[in-house]
Amino acid sequence: MSEKPKNATANSPLADLEALVSRLDAGLGSGKRRDAIDAILASSPRTTQVESLRDHEAIQRFRKEFADGLIRVDTARQLLGLIRVAVDAVMK
Repeated sequence: MSEKPKNATANSPLADLEALVSRLDAGLGSGKRRDAIDAILASSPRTTQVESLRDHEAIQRFRKEFADGLIRVDTARQLLGLIRVAVDAVMK
């Protein structure tokens, strides 16, 4: 710890500054100070639930509407091309 400056009397701003710095140093040295990363590391591990889209309601509806002729082939190919780009980017 540093020495108190010679011109820091009991009621001077320098004395107040030294007292504040001492309190901060004590807090840092005690291990009480935590940040957001410490909170995340101390929390329970995150989990991600991954579900297959194969049987998802939206996929089943797409299949049915395509088979029923409600979705044009070129529209389906454009959508599937866009999905392919996204899947390729995620699976790299």
